[in-house]
Amino acid sequence: MAWAAAGAYPVPAAPQTPPPPPITTAGATAPTESAAPSLLAAPSGIDLDVTLIERLPRYAYDAAKNNPAAGDVVTFNGHIRCWGTGSVASATYQWSLDGLSVASGTLTNLNPGDERVVSWSWVWVTGAHRVRLTVDPGGQVAESSEANNALEDRTDAVIVGFWVEQSVYNYFALYQKDLGVGSDSWEDWAQRQMGYWNQFSAQAIYSTTPLGVLDRVRIDKLVIVPDGALPLHGGLPTNNPDLWDKTVDMMWGFPASLLGGGMYANHTSATMDNPFYYEGSLLHELGHARYLIDTYGFDVHNTSSYHQVQILEDGVPVGGSSYMPFLAFGEVLYYNKNGKMMSGGYNQGWSEYDAGALNRIAGQRAVCGNYNAPCNIGVFLNDLPARNHFRFVDDDGTPRRGANVRVYRPAAGPGWYGKTIDDRFDLEFTSDADGRVLMPRNPFADGPIQHTYGIANGIMVLRVQHAGRIWYRFQEVTDFNIQYWRGNTQDAYYTLVLPGPNVIPGDFDLNGKVNVYDFNHFVDCRSGADVAIVDPGCTDADLDFDADADQSDFGIFQRCLSGDQPADPACQ
Repeated sequence: MAWAAAGAYPVPAAPQTPPPPPITTAGATAPTESAAPSLLAAPSGIDLDVTLIERLPRYAYDAAKNNPAAGDVVTFNGHIRCWGTGSVASATYQWSLDGLSVASGTLTNLNPGDERVVSWSWVWVTGAHRVRLTVDPGGQVAESSEANNALEDRTDAVIVGFWVEQSVYNYFALYQKDLGVGSDSWEDWAQRQMGYWNQFSAQAIYSTTPLGVLDRVRIDKLVIVPDGALPLHGGLPTNNPDLWDKTVDMMWGFPASLLGGGMYANHTSATMDNPFYYEGSLLHELGHARYLIDTYGFDVHNTSSYHQVQILEDGVPVGGSSYMPFLAFGEVLYYNKNGKMMSGGYNQGWSEYDAGALNRIAGQRAVCGNYNAPCNIGVFLNDLPARNHFRFVDDDGTPRRGANVRVYRPAAGPGWYGKTIDDRFDLEFTSDADGRVLMPRNPFADGPIQHTYGIANGIMVLRVQHAGRIWYRFQEVTDFNIQYWRGNTQDAYYTLVLPGPNVIPGDFDLNGKVNVYDFNHFVDCRSGADVAIVDPGCTDADLDFDADADQSDFGIFQRCLSGDQPADPACQ
């Protein structure tokens, strides 16, 4: 099934010319170094900066062999840059693996702006290992910052590639130092963004993901291009910097046009709301490249121009009424239940839903696109248990037996994540003696769950009527997905608490009143007749009005019907 983009961008057309083959250079078997051209020197001081660790050979994500195998030789290329206005006669560097030193060397005659590439080769061992490169490990060079002298990557991490136009690269090299956090380059900024991704992943501890998000990310490719060069092969300069490159699992581009606004204007605030320090929207967009959806697409609005909820109760619109009040701005009827990163809470990390979806593909390369958005975006929406058991209870957990439950499904609507929930219910159920209703695998739609422009059908409305009261509730498909990921692929259970009193004793037709109709049902039950009003047959509860199921129940009914009514139960 083809999936449209979840973000506000179209899926680019496939490139017409095949990409070049992946790099397969094995590299040296011992530490080596080579020079690279200078691009820009920082304005003052001396700072040695480990900016990037590449892993060679690179493999296309869709190749038959797309990862190293045990016993393969891989080479790590570490990039070290000298920022500042002074030279460094010599500086040592050290490679370590899983905390143990494995190689070292010395760099000589480092001039302002120089970049050196040092290599270390390793026989690949499957699993999560940590490779680290440190420059000047003994602290022999007086530097303006010691915070960027080391970089550590997990060897099996998800591969990220960034393409940055020259003006953006230079701008960050000039001003990152003003943040006062030891950052001196665009690379330092980019590594900080991926550091936050990994931090949020480690912190995403939920019932569904008790170990957090299992994957980590690492930057493997940094390409600096002239201003105006992006995109290199069609698409958008941000989403699709190089559609021909399949060696990374997620990509993003930074065109010079980003400097035209004020996004990076604040050079001094090391705060989570300053993109020059932390650009949460970047993590959000890369989440799309990893197939995550905008969970804010489950939000429901009735605006002045279009009502997403068109249900009527006694001829009056439910949206905005006491049944379904506005939550904000006179239009928001429902906010999605997960929030956090993929709902716009960029500083809040991964939600349980985000984390569960990421773990669903843990350890896997990209599938059908490494940009926003791949063709498999949101495919997890259709991870649905075969049978879905809903239980309706009151505040005390007492089952609401015999409740009428109606399901209103969403159809298409205008705009991104459009939805129309009209006044015709699509499914109807009656809860059993335990307050349960059995719903099918997909009560949301006849076809698949969709989440794109013009349709977001993963949110339905439940109307529950019981004991003379009516409740409206929104139900997201995310609950179904989470249950599926927890292993409940066949049977999943959900409980909805509906506030207010439960059934009035003796109110057998559940209309909130005790009247002649209930009395006749009581008499028929006592006589052995099987009368079905709402509850089929006659249960012990049908015969019990005052919790002792004896002849006194008959007298209580008589007092109710004659008007001589005790305080409890209430007869209307």
